[in-house]
Amino acid sequence: MMSQEKFKEFYNYKYWRETQRNQLTVSSNLVFTFCVAVVGFIINYLLNNKNMMCPILNDLFFYSILLFLLSILSYFILNIVKLKDYRKTAKLIKKETPFHEISRQTRLLGSFTWWLFCVEIIFAFFGFLMFLFIFKSIIFN
Repeated sequence: MMSQEKFKEFYNYKYWRETQRNQLTVSSNLVFTFCVAVVGFIINYLLNNKNMMCPILNDLFFYSILLFLLSILSYFILNIVKLKDYRKTAKLIKKETPFHEISRQTRLLGSFTWWLFCVEIIFAFFGFLMFLFIFKSIIFN
């Protein structure tokens, strides 16, 4: 049975981990939603303006869509890794594993989760920069 001090330590750890997980989920969902919306916009734009596009801009649109799709793919992988991390953490907590041991055993999954989140953002960022460049070229040329 846990002492009162250990229980408080656990609650604080659990509370902040839960807050962190929720924020990560919200943030990755926002990036995912943005990417899907922009890909839909680009495809709709290309279908409605087939004859007005030059081949170079079509290629740039393709690369922009590719970057957004890579961001979306990293989102899906991120969610699978998060679920594995949560499951492993829950199993360790159920076994009443000490907190430092839980942290040690889930460190790799946690690091990979954050790496995937960064990858998701980087692909979305560069896809959006390319998207802005293309529309700058279309609007001002």
